[in-house]
Amino acid sequence: MKVLIIGGGATGSILAHFLSLEKEIEAVVCGDINTRKAKRFLPNHPKITLQQIDATQKDKVALLAKGFDLLINASLSQFNKFLMDAALEAGTNYQDLASKWDNAKVEQLDFNDKFKTKNLVGLINASASPGVTNLLAKLLASKLDRVDSIKVRLLENVSSDIPFTAWSKEIAFDEATQKPYTWDKNHFVEKDNFGEEELFNFPEPFTNRKCYLISQEEVGTLPQYIKTKYVDLKIGGSEIEFVHTLFKLGLLRKRLVRIGNALISPYELVTKVWPDVPSPQEMKKITASGKLRDAHFWASVLTAGFSDKKKLIRRADVLFPTQAEINKLLPGANYISYAAGLSAAIFALTAPTLKEKGVYSPEALDAETCGALYEKFKKSGIKIELSEI
Repeated sequence: MKVLIIGGGATGSILAHFLSLEKEIEAVVCGDINTRKAKRFLPNHPKITLQQIDATQKDKVALLAKGFDLLINASLSQFNKFLMDAALEAGTNYQDLASKWDNAKVEQLDFNDKFKTKNLVGLINASASPGVTNLLAKLLASKLDRVDSIKVRLLENVSSDIPFTAWSKEIAFDEATQKPYTWDKNHFVEKDNFGEEELFNFPEPFTNRKCYLISQEEVGTLPQYIKTKYVDLKIGGSEIEFVHTLFKLGLLRKRLVRIGNALISPYELVTKVWPDVPSPQEMKKITASGKLRDAHFWASVLTAGFSDKKKLIRRADVLFPTQAEINKLLPGANYISYAAGLSAAIFALTAPTLKEKGVYSPEALDAETCGALYEKFKKSGIKIELSEI
């Protein structure tokens, strides 16, 4: 199996690492426009090579992708359409990790008929969140006779003495300023940024945490494949509280403001001064310094409905490895890139073998495939706890 990954940054490099460990993987090619930066992230492995490529140049990507079993977009979601077109031209299966998700529209689904016609798989939003969260929503919903609601709660919490970025700060800030939606009675409803605050109990020690509505892809796809009246997604933890503060102060606004004789965009100022995602070598230095004590990325999925005329809430808690654990498992990785890269790799090993052709997200998979993937996630070291309320 040969895999082409577009994006050789923090997540793409971890994805390449995990794929390279598999016997069935013959080669992993990472394509990135900035090869100098990608070299700082990519592991040194005989199966992994680096190729300079511009994701927006469809014809060149298609030429590179010919003969590969899978093309994965591990870069920005704004490149999804370019890369899906390239995959179609190359006759290659496709996977990505996120949607652009503008105005309650999951843009990749527009390619469904084209992928079916070419007898190709387009597995979208297949990483940690979205991805594992979608898969668990499907498994939980399958045990109910009727699903009334699906709620996804994410925790991102960092204990650090220094500013720290685990994933694209631009994406994080843009996600916070984009209007969130809920699915309510068969249509999407636009909500206020950081609206509908609630206290949620994640697994110990993160109980009673404030959570807020945030724009994220699960809300866009879950009601497409699971019949339910309501879907929402909220995030809690130190990182969302930080971004919430920036939002309230107006520091995520892109329009220019006058300070003395200068016109400055608050958004550009914040993204300029906030640190970039550290490379593996930089990450090792940070963890060795003791200034980054630990970090957590956990997810909870709750499906409410009826089974045998009894009202139930089925819950899954996903405990991705903590930063302290990752420092031993894969030094140089961070708590987000590890979760996203590992999850994407597990999906990638399955994607080309899927019988159903077309474009869809993990919750559209059949029960047998969902169950098999669930077992693979558990064996990978991702802790998943199931309960019933």
